[in-house]
Amino acid sequence: MAMVFCRGCAKEIHESAVSCPACGAPQAAHGHGGGARGGKSRTTAGILALLLGGLGVHKFYLGQTGMGILYLVFCLTGIPALVALVEGILYLTKTDQEFAAKYA
Repeated sequence: MAMVFCRGCAKEIHESAVSCPACGAPQAAHGHGGGARGGKSRTTAGILALLLGGLGVHKFYLGQTGMGILYLVFCLTGIPALVALVEGILYLTKTDQEFAAKYA
């Protein structure tokens, strides 16, 4: 019985749950073999932010396309690279539950 974290409240629920029994938040449809949590990887997002964050690659990975485009537009200023450095550190220091609640 595999467990994942709710997208709304980060409580542990069964991977086949359509919605969270605790908060009622709908869960993303995902197939088997997509990782233990079925969501985005905290480590992958952190590494992408640290290495390619100035181009917004981590934002595209997390499904935040608008922010990814904004990072691309301003990438020559260097500001997105500094922000991505901080975001990468934050991603890597969050717990899996905190990350899943916000990004999974």
